[in-house]
Amino acid sequence: MSLEEDFAAIPIGLDLGEWEIVLDEKTIKDRAALTQWQTMDVIDKLKAAPPGQTINLHAKMQFAKFTNLRAAIWAKSEHEFLKPLKMGSKVIIRGKVVDKYIKRGRLYRVSEFETVDENGDVLMRSRETGIHVE
Repeated sequence: MSLEEDFAAIPIGLDLGEWEIVLDEKTIKDRAALTQWQTMDVIDKLKAAPPGQTINLHAKMQFAKFTNLRAAIWAKSEHEFLKPLKMGSKVIIRGKVVDKYIKRGRLYRVSEFETVDENGDVLMRSRETGIHVE
């Protein structure tokens, strides 16, 4: 199947599944170090993760669903941080495809993600637009 055929077959509303993660101290500090978070003492003081702690999982969820996709370019990324990601908590990220379109010959897919804690409280919402490429 070609890239265009794969893209055409993606239904709006496609469930990208769920990803569960426990925000233990090591997970938070490893991610903070990777992203060069400058105020590590704030993590210790507030016992909370930096706001973008789980954003990298959005790409993993999409590549897990679109197994023929070898690469993608992020064109736009919007995030709304509603509540802190508390150290020691379990969070669940859910995603779905909400739109797709072709512009200037490029294939765009828009996905939305919601991060919730174990009580179901929404911690973060994201909307990301990616370009499918070969």
